[in-house]
Amino acid sequence: MKRNQLQDVGIGLAIAVILAGFPFLLSEAHLNLVIEVAFFALFAMSYNLLLGYAGLLSFGHAAFFGIGAYFTVFTLQYVAGMPLLLSVLIAGLSGALGGALIGFFCVRLHGSYFSLLTLAFNQFLFAIALKWRSLTGGDDGLGFDRPDLYLPLLGKVDMRSTAHLYYLTLAAVLLCFIVCWYLLRTPFGNTIRCVKENEERARFLGYNVFLSRLTVFTLAGFFAGVAGSLFALFEEFVSLDAINLALSTQVLFMTFIGGIGSFLGPILGAAVYIYFTHWVSSMTTHWPFFLGLLFISLVLFAHRGLMGLVPRRSREQGIK
Repeated sequence: MKRNQLQDVGIGLAIAVILAGFPFLLSEAHLNLVIEVAFFALFAMSYNLLLGYAGLLSFGHAAFFGIGAYFTVFTLQYVAGMPLLLSVLIAGLSGALGGALIGFFCVRLHGSYFSLLTLAFNQFLFAIALKWRSLTGGDDGLGFDRPDLYLPLLGKVDMRSTAHLYYLTLAAVLLCFIVCWYLLRTPFGNTIRCVKENEERARFLGYNVFLSRLTVFTLAGFFAGVAGSLFALFEEFVSLDAINLALSTQVLFMTFIGGIGSFLGPILGAAVYIYFTHWVSSMTTHWPFFLGLLFISLVLFAHRGLMGLVPRRSREQGIK
């Protein structure tokens, strides 16, 4: 094994040890913040897959997050004996199905037409969630009790424990990031980049542009659905906040703050957004004003996000 590879393995193991030790190092309040950062980082990663790698600016990405959140509640409430991990998987698959259906109409369009159509679909699903009160609870939302997790070797795991919820969230998020990292290094990832850079040339070379965009839209829906499921499990509640336009704006902020097109950017963006909003909101009720100042400052002075401030060689080493 080469020296650089040994360094990467060592850094990876050190990070794994630190992450595993968080429940012993942090208070419960801070651990809850880390959990929140984790599933929002996954949500931002799914959006970065669309915008950063495929060049698709969506204004309705919260639709898939909300689908995953609602389907988690539906499966756990209405299906007797539903395993917790299976409900998370179903939430991801429901997000992927929503991505495939919505993407079938959206990815044919370009520019503002694509963006506005994604917004229209998001508002359509929001209206369904608002009006179908017998199923979704409308603006009152749905509450549920987080069920225990059953694992083959460990048996019953009490999910009322914040530490156990943290490990579940961490495992799900890391697995999704690894899958995404692998996919971006396959010929499919190269196809997506090619389509983004020059669609006409990609079509001339024989790539199926429509299928490539639909596939990445579906994958982004899957990851967003898993993030929505983890959100619902964390809150033990789901409401219209999980599918509204404000959430689509928040994930855009997180992705831009971290760095659009950077693989690690969504993690940094989600962490900065969550901790900054919690810190400022604890001091003033006018926290959106300061969040706006942060966003404007990044647009003016760091248009590639916070990851753009990292030396290029370090960024490249961090994603290879």
